[in-house]
Amino acid sequence: MSKESKLLNSLSRAFPDDRPITALQIIESLDKCPNGFYPVHRTYDQDQDADLWREGSFIRKKTRYLCISKTEGSHNLVLKDLVVINEKSIPTEGFSLISRTADSEQRAWRKKQITYKLANKRFTQQAVTDIIVCSRLKKAPDGFSFAGEINGVIVCYKMGNVQDAERNLSEVTPAIGPPPARPPRHHQPGIYPSIAQNNDGDHDYEILNPPGYVPTRPAPQPPPVTSGNGGMSSFHALDGVPFVLNSKLMGTGNNNQVQIPIIKARTMQQLLRDYDYPFTVERQT
Repeated sequence: MSKESKLLNSLSRAFPDDRPITALQIIESLDKCPNGFYPVHRTYDQDQDADLWREGSFIRKKTRYLCISKTEGSHNLVLKDLVVINEKSIPTEGFSLISRTADSEQRAWRKKQITYKLANKRFTQQAVTDIIVCSRLKKAPDGFSFAGEINGVIVCYKMGNVQDAERNLSEVTPAIGPPPARPPRHHQPGIYPSIAQNNDGDHDYEILNPPGYVPTRPAPQPPPVTSGNGGMSSFHALDGVPFVLNSKLMGTGNNNQVQIPIIKARTMQQLLRDYDYPFTVERQT
């Protein structure tokens, strides 16, 4: 078994990982565990060899180990169910099986075989988060479900909430890749100045008054000083700001030139589909 596999396996036992399993493999040699997988190589109850073949010879001992991954596999698919069946039985509809070892392309099973079912995590609330092998127990330990007996050992699995796992992962994992695209900024030409952007392409901070900028309208005059007590009269923050209708809406004597946009009615599902924004990046910062 490689040093990387040993490290991943020890870490998985030391720290709870409630992420759903996304892929399974069967290997013959612990030293050839596929990248992104870690083997279930020790039994849960006795800390013994978790070999699923459990039959050898003096010339060459055959071994089979289950490998699991929480990062590999098809996009958005998670492990939904796990069932042990007889070697010659046909898997239930919707279930799949592994017929060959990933490292040596040998027959994966004898007498019994493990079948599994995948589901889209977007439409799945519960998924398999851990798989164990027990050599002495005959029923699943607390917190686990019984998948079946295979060659003298039992295989059990633990279920977890997919959405909770995704939420916990987002709280401890920094955002990867660029943030989602922002909606376009609407600029109405006229009395309001345009906003220049940084030259380095960073649009998070905008320059409101770039060098060489000349305002299109003068600044408002300061309030006059009253003659009564020498103080200034009240001054409102909007004083001096012209309130002017868009020139397209100004009356021109010809009603045909005034084009008011038509607002189409939309259902709630259409609004969520076109404008829903999860604010995932904002919550992580």
